[in-house]
Amino acid sequence: MRSRRTRRRSAVAVKGAATLGQRIRTVRQSRGMTQRELASGACSISFVSMVEHDLVRPSLATMRILAERLGRPLSQFFDEGPGPQLRMQYAEALLRQHRFVEALDAFIAVSTPRNAADHARCELGAGQALAGLRRFEEAHAHLSTAVARAAVSGDPEMIAAAANAMGFLAFRKRRFSEAQEIFQEALWRLRASGLQHTEAYGKLLANLGRVFVELGLPAQALEYFREASETLVAAADPFHLGLLYFNVGVAWERQQSFDRARESLQKAAELFAIHENVRLLGMVKRSLGMLHLERGALAAARADLETSLRLAGQSGDDEGTAQTLVELARLRARDGDAVGAQRAAEDAATLAARIHDEAEVARAKAALADALGAAGKWDDAAVRYEEAAVAFQALGMTGEVVRVCRDLGFLWMRLEKPEQAAHWFAQAFAPQGPPTTWPAGRTP
Repeated sequence: MRSRRTRRRSAVAVKGAATLGQRIRTVRQSRGMTQRELASGACSISFVSMVEHDLVRPSLATMRILAERLGRPLSQFFDEGPGPQLRMQYAEALLRQHRFVEALDAFIAVSTPRNAADHARCELGAGQALAGLRRFEEAHAHLSTAVARAAVSGDPEMIAAAANAMGFLAFRKRRFSEAQEIFQEALWRLRASGLQHTEAYGKLLANLGRVFVELGLPAQALEYFREASETLVAAADPFHLGLLYFNVGVAWERQQSFDRARESLQKAAELFAIHENVRLLGMVKRSLGMLHLERGALAAARADLETSLRLAGQSGDDEGTAQTLVELARLRARDGDAVGAQRAAEDAATLAARIHDEAEVARAKAALADALGAAGKWDDAAVRYEEAAVAFQALGMTGEVVRVCRDLGFLWMRLEKPEQAAHWFAQAFAPQGPPTTWPAGRTP
């Protein structure tokens, strides 16, 4: 058993140099409190555990509650500045919560890194935060530096992490073929180093699966997710497990396996709620709303989509707001509210254009076509469907190409134009997608 003097020295060290999580744990244990008692009513036990292990950073409101229960002033947990390594951990915790502005400031505040690996880690975090803010050119500059520093360090996992971030930047910019190439090369390098059972390998597999979902190949995506789960489940990182469950849910939805999709999405929602990640929780709620919409459960879809829109606004997620507006437009068109559908689609298109999201602009055009169809404006609807199909084709988003061409085929059938309908149904299932020039007499 340690002496009282030793324990006192430890307490002083905790106050002066320990992480926030270590300080909370030390005070909690000194008061004989359990994690359950500290968490009660304010957050989950799992969240307290992650805070104490510095895996997440609590919001200021939550931290005030915890400090009050621990019988300590809030300033005691923040009054001394940590060293560079602790600042880095703090910044990375903010990044996992998608608190991008705070994370970027925290990475910038890290003093000069000690070596190439630390420099790569800092540039990597700053680049990821900038990508989250859609400041893509600045993100690319930081990530390029991270790639170069990682190569100098010679650490294969750091090299893989930098490549993973660069590939995900291409994914965010809707450059799916480029992202696929980057992920596959990084996987090959890890395999060559004998590191195919590492967490870095699992993250690369999961991101490659996301690419295949966007390319309209959910069956192949599920294979990558299955392999990724072998390492990510073992790592027990709630953030990346939540992302994995979310992506598996989306893939199952694209496969029309709705019960499996809902099960995976609900697991993701639980993990993101524990993690206090409002942005990702909003993303899951949107996908659950889309799932309900596909099944015709309009009331449930509306509830989830409205929650998603609120969470996206709360977290400053313009991309998520645009995506949710697109789904609300589809919902309102399905429910016969043509005016509301058109307004939501136009708002989505305006926002997506402002943030330069080509894929969401195309989805907004398809949703606007749904709204115009609901209003009986068939000519205008056909034009918008065709514009969306061309945009999706250029992005290589096969799944969206199929959906839009299918909808256009149904539009022609409704107008009793079987030849035109047959043409578009054929395009929906043609391997090359729709042509970029359209047959004569395209307008109903």
